Amino acid sequence: MPRRKEISEILNLMEKTENIRNFGLVGHIDHGKTTLSDSLLSEAGFLSPDLAGEARALDFLEEEQRRGITMKSANISLYYEKSLEGHEPFLINLVDTPGHLDFSGKVTRALRLVDGVVVVVDAVEEVITQSETVIKQALQEGVKPVLFINKVDRLIRELRLSDEEIKKKYLRIIKAFNTLIERYADPPFNHKWKVSPLAGSVAFGSALHKWGFTLKIFEGGILKFKDIRERYNKDTYTKDTYADLANFFPIHKAILEMVVDHLPNPIQAQKYRIEKIWDGDINSELGKVMVNCDPTGPLIVCLSKVQVDKHGLISTGRIFSGQCTQKNEVFLLNENNYEKIQRIAIFMGQRREQVESIPVGNIVAIEGLKKIKSGETIIESNKIDDMVPFESVKYVTTPVVTVSIEPEYLRELDKMKELIENMLIEDPNLKFDINEENGEFLLSGAGPLHLEVTANEIGKRGVNVSISEPRAVFKESCRSYSSLISVNSPNSPSSLKLKIERLDEKTIRFFQNIDYKTIKPLAKLKEILAEETSLNEQEIENFLMCDYDQNILIYKGEFELSELHKNAILEIFEKIHLNGPLCSEKIAEIKITIEELNIQNIPDENFFTELSVMCYEAIKKGLAEAELILLEPIYHTIIQLPPDYIKNTITLLTKYSAKIKTIDQNKEYQAVMEILIPVRHSIKFAEEVRSTSSGRAFWQNEFYAFMEVPQHESQKLIQDIKFFKGISW
Repeated sequence: MPRRKEISEILNLMEKTENIRNFGLVGHIDHGKTTLSDSLLSEAGFLSPDLAGEARALDFLEEEQRRGITMKSANISLYYEKSLEGHEPFLINLVDTPGHLDFSGKVTRALRLVDGVVVVVDAVEEVITQSETVIKQALQEGVKPVLFINKVDRLIRELRLSDEEIKKKYLRIIKAFNTLIERYADPPFNHKWKVSPLAGSVAFGSALHKWGFTLKIFEGGILKFKDIRERYNKDTYTKDTYADLANFFPIHKAILEMVVDHLPNPIQAQKYRIEKIWDGDINSELGKVMVNCDPTGPLIVCLSKVQVDKHGLISTGRIFSGQCTQKNEVFLLNENNYEKIQRIAIFMGQRREQVESIPVGNIVAIEGLKKIKSGETIIESNKIDDMVPFESVKYVTTPVVTVSIEPEYLRELDKMKELIENMLIEDPNLKFDINEENGEFLLSGAGPLHLEVTANEIGKRGVNVSISEPRAVFKESCRSYSSLISVNSPNSPSSLKLKIERLDEKTIRFFQNIDYKTIKPLAKLKEILAEETSLNEQEIENFLMCDYDQNILIYKGEFELSELHKNAILEIFEKIHLNGPLCSEKIAEIKITIEELNIQNIPDENFFTELSVMCYEAIKKGLAEAELILLEPIYHTIIQLPPDYIKNTITLLTKYSAKIKTIDQNKEYQAVMEILIPVRHSIKFAEEVRSTSSGRAFWQNEFYAFMEVPQHESQKLIQDIKFFKGISW
């Protein structure tokens, strides 16, 4: 049984930055990440989350099994240190990466914390679509991958492949893996990071049966491959027939050897990673301290996860410079706010151990920050001048599916709202609204499964809820542009002139993917808008804001707006955009240009009301003139299925208004189809594909864009939405 690690040992190791490895496990769902992490944990001397002092690794796993949780839902960063032959001890931080990495091509925040990943690939299924996505995401973040080929036992036991066929399979997987590195990694890493069994950057094994090896370990062992084969070919196949393989080839040894020998320490990694993950000036003082992983520099932490705990908010982050200590005063860049760190801790299993100080290159748990959200950047309060946040890129996927949610008992309504507010802090992909017309509570997310999991989580936290059938989130927009709309106030000589037009694709994409508010200073924002959008110079100069639904407001009036007037205008437009004229869905993707605003002689107390009336009338007129349309969300769906089922699946596409992007039938076992399908059809389509392919198809949805509903369908949909909302005809 591995012995318990003392906190003092861990703290000593944290000071030796060159002996730290921050890594994660990534891979396709069901390829064995959680099983592998369990195998690692049970060998690594973990503390049990709940049995303080008595901790043993197996208790930790039994506790996991009893509660039915896996690492990906436990939201934990894990520490262990292991002496490998010929090395002094290493501190290896296994950072939890979600089992279902965002399939949006954007990275998940977990990858920001690590410098390397072990990519788990199923030997039977090989490198398939989602494996490709996670490898691409890791490389985009400057994270170095190594390869673990899992489920080797199935090649012998189920597929009954010969040694030669197994060797061909290995070579095919390694070649596909290296092709992805060559395609997505930056030079010179697109060649340097390629993996090879001879170099020791590929491991083989069975995570479930707890054995694995690199070529070096295998050649030094006393068993040969035929001995492994014999254990799986026995007539009376039981657990005992292969149990001793874990003694000959313990899996943790193979994985740790790869991690230590082939993944970089923070000092090496930050030299090339900072440039990729941070938009600031790499040659500035702050840029240099991060590139050099400087323990004496100002404190800079990138936070990846925020969890709600009974004691408040717990944020997990990576220290890129300096030392994190208790009572540090820090500045939150996205929130634009000063706060004080109350306590800091390291994660030991699920339990947090409070410590005084944690140095650069490590993972920290911070308590006591009140206004904190996932993705925040914090910096020492006296060094904020040149700092830009780590995240100008939005990791949030647009909510495209919504459900109506209500508690089992009305008395629990406030408690449910409080739990949902907490979950919005933890998961920025959720959105919560209250329909003002009928009082309905609406929870929106990335897909039906996302919302189902959220509802279950609310139940686990103490309020049982029921949710309606999921439905797509619609939006309203215009097809073209309006003339100059002029409106006069009925109560005073004030007037408003504005134009409305549909926003172009390039500008929409920019504001969808980038949180422009994090780009500072203003001169840099203007520069980026000029490069990345289709706005002209005058529009950029007079740009007021862009809201969550990509509506842009530009003010070209002669009079300079006071702060009071500007805030009132922003608030009015925020309210108006919530209820479109077609069927009370949100207005999206339009550009409103205020050409003239005459607001003389309006007393401040009447300003808001008068301007609201004028704006509402002008926007309604402008939208009608620019041709109102209904927008619906479209999924980019990737379907993997045996080639025999392609024909039947294609016949389903026209029924569900889906369009084919590509079909790839080159792979031996799997054909891959990429389609665009309306979200409202995706649930029924998924059910039919499942039955057509006898359950052998696998698919993954990614939000693609909001697109106009075809005219022959829009009228019926508008009536249905109105009926559902109880709006008068």
